[in-house]
Amino acid sequence: MHEHGGGAGWWPVLAVLAVAVPYLAAGLRLHRRGDRWPASRWAAAAGGVAALATALALPPAPFAVHVVGHLLLAMLGPLLLALAAPVTLALRALPATGRRRLLRVLHSPPARVIVTPPVVLVLELGGMFAFYLTDLFALAHAHPLVMAVVDLHMVLAGLLLAVVLVGADPLPRRPRLAVSLLTLLVAAAGHDVLAKLMYARTLPAQGGTPAEIRLGAQVMYYGGSAVEIALAVAIMAGWYARGGRELRRGVRRTAQAAEPAGTRARG
Repeated sequence: MHEHGGGAGWWPVLAVLAVAVPYLAAGLRLHRRGDRWPASRWAAAAGGVAALATALALPPAPFAVHVVGHLLLAMLGPLLLALAAPVTLALRALPATGRRRLLRVLHSPPARVIVTPPVVLVLELGGMFAFYLTDLFALAHAHPLVMAVVDLHMVLAGLLLAVVLVGADPLPRRPRLAVSLLTLLVAAAGHDVLAKLMYARTLPAQGGTPAEIRLGAQVMYYGGSAVEIALAVAIMAGWYARGGRELRRGVRRTAQAAEPAGTRARG
């Protein structure tokens, strides 16, 4: 079973620190120079780190607990971290040279490719299907290093999906609302198919008894649906907020354009 809680060693602690420490350091740097980082983003970052830490600390059995850890590690934690806007924080906290380098990476050809919805979906769904429906599940549980690589892929793929769909960070090209919703629909359908295959074929075979595997598949189906609803809400909230900002900018531009004419009329 899953080796996070039972004998994962020290690497999960390092993994959580690798996420939490740079974010905290960047936020404190802003604070020291008198800038303010929104409390909502601090809360999202804390929730994301807590989700990752919980996932990596869960016991290795039963299989349903493993699936809960998977949902925290690959879906809920990445969603919260995306809402925390870590790249935006880095751009504000880094010196000018560091900002230029980071922006070059963000706008590089590989970055432009990796944030396209088809690539994001292949990374997200491909990793899950490979892990649960092939011998990779048994291999990862037999070799902690393989498990570490799998977990890293799950986190990064989930984070990439969340950043593309709902993240506040800058992207080379952010998909329009219809594309975002379609991407989420495909991802949700893929997760549902995976859960149903696990239930019908009692996979992965090394997950435990058939009853344990079916319970885990149900947890994946319903738990994944809950996170996907949260993603949909976040997509619509972001769209609404952007629309409100554009409306306010339009009102300001209209007022500024009308002001000189009004001044001349009074004169």
